[in-house]
Amino acid sequence: MSYRNQSEAAMAAYLQDKVGVPVLVGLRDEVKTMPCVVVSFVSAQENPPDSGNMDIQMQIMVQSQIDDEGAPGALDVHEATVSEIDMALGSELLPGINQAGDFFHYFGKQEQSGPDRELQDMVVSEMFTVTFAAALGDF
Repeated sequence: MSYRNQSEAAMAAYLQDKVGVPVLVGLRDEVKTMPCVVVSFVSAQENPPDSGNMDIQMQIMVQSQIDDEGAPGALDVHEATVSEIDMALGSELLPGINQAGDFFHYFGKQEQSGPDRELQDMVVSEMFTVTFAAALGDF
């Protein structure tokens, strides 16, 4: 399985235990149930070269519909989910991702930004970007 698939699957499994909304993997063309969390692999760079260790960048987006078609209290659920994701991405908790992924090993977080908020067509999105060192294998 590729770094993209393994890292998305591990992060989604880890976050699913932390939030009360569906966690989806990757960018999809299918209709999403909102609110939801979307976990998406952005890039990976081998570091150091020829080591098998990768610096992986991922985006974690919380999406909620806040118009008349959205669930009652959607903004409150959205805010709570953003807070849960922020806590789950904390340096002391993120190593728990190792128990969530098969043959995926997280070494440490290097960088994190967000949440960055965007509102488009009555869908509010908050995006976290996180970069971490990881490798595939049975550790």
